[in-house]
Amino acid sequence: MPLSPGRAKRTSRLTALAAMTASVVFLVPGTAFAEMGQVRTESQEIIVTEEGVYEVGEDVESLDAFLTENPEYEPAVADPEGVSTLDTNSLPLTHGVLTTRTTRCESATVSYSKRSGSELTIRFSLAQLGSGTKNGPGIGIVAGQTRSYTFSTRNFGNVQGRMYVHQQDKTFRNGYISCR
Repeated sequence: MPLSPGRAKRTSRLTALAAMTASVVFLVPGTAFAEMGQVRTESQEIIVTEEGVYEVGEDVESLDAFLTENPEYEPAVADPEGVSTLDTNSLPLTHGVLTTRTTRCESATVSYSKRSGSELTIRFSLAQLGSGTKNGPGIGIVAGQTRSYTFSTRNFGNVQGRMYVHQQDKTFRNGYISCR
């Protein structure tokens, strides 16, 4: 049975709309769609001394292994208040985990969980490919604390969390997290 002219127009409009919708859906890359709903995290445990930065798992096995090889740093872990990064007679050490976490590629939080060591002044920043670097405010942190700062991001361009330590004039970085 042939369709009436009015019904044929409505059917062809619906067919065209469905075809257009299907083509738009298929043009969206699957990985970008999947990543938009995910939380991604990059963490690195670090030991910071005046002589250098040591990545746990890369440069040293653990904090305990580092202290066994470098017993002169044990006072900084045993009594963080008694050792100052500004005191020239002491050997300062800080130990903790720097983490960058993205949420739906809309924001990124950079945090540092300080496990031991003397008080530090830190500043978080976030680098995003294609957008430059954003800086947070300077904040103090002592052993046992976690500090963080959240940045807004674009939903494209890999992001990298960073932490600047004022007392050592050094910046520590996580690896890049994909955000596309």
